[in-house]
Amino acid sequence: GMLHPEMNRLVESGFINPKRLLFTPPGLHALPEMLERHLLKKLTQAREYCLDQKIIVIYGKKCFVSSDEPLKRVDTILKEVDQSIIRVQGEYGYDMLAGYEDRQRISEGRQDKILWFTPGWLRSWKTIFQRYFGWDEADANANFPGYYDKIIVLDSLNLEEFYMTQRPEEILELFDWTGLEVEFKAITLDRFKGLLVDAASQAARYSGE
Repeated sequence: GMLHPEMNRLVESGFINPKRLLFTPPGLHALPEMLERHLLKKLTQAREYCLDQKIIVIYGKKCFVSSDEPLKRVDTILKEVDQSIIRVQGEYGYDMLAGYEDRQRISEGRQDKILWFTPGWLRSWKTIFQRYFGWDEADANANFPGYYDKIIVLDSLNLEEFYMTQRPEEILELFDWTGLEVEFKAITLDRFKGLLVDAASQAARYSGE
């Protein structure tokens, strides 16, 4: 769900033409049990819709972390369903848009001090932090300033002008709540496209095509 805007752009541009495109709700990395439940539901639907097609899952390697099952990961869940399911490679959703070296360049060597956002994060941050994590302003003050320098939005969809002119109040609200400056950085979808091509190629090899 966090990469919903980018996926829609790639479909609209004709770069990908999936038989079916299914999304889990955004931000479920905060609730591992719910993430697993929704992911399994979508996998069941995908197998029903695409009996003769390979399933490609776009989830970061580290998007599932459970204290109850410390060794379990997204790949574990997928392999238990079907060994042939392909996951697009990336540590997190934002890592699929900008890899470590790109983030180091964008942040001038301080990528660990940046709270990385995507357009999906801009849409869903309240749900994640306030609803899923249950944080209030005191929690935000304890977890953001001092630990992070700023929020950087990885903007592959040219949304900066839209937010700054049409929805500046949303950016101000995010700044007020986190205490962090919000900065947009223009990127391309080239890395994401490459990862999708790699996954499709791997799926084709499984199919013997």
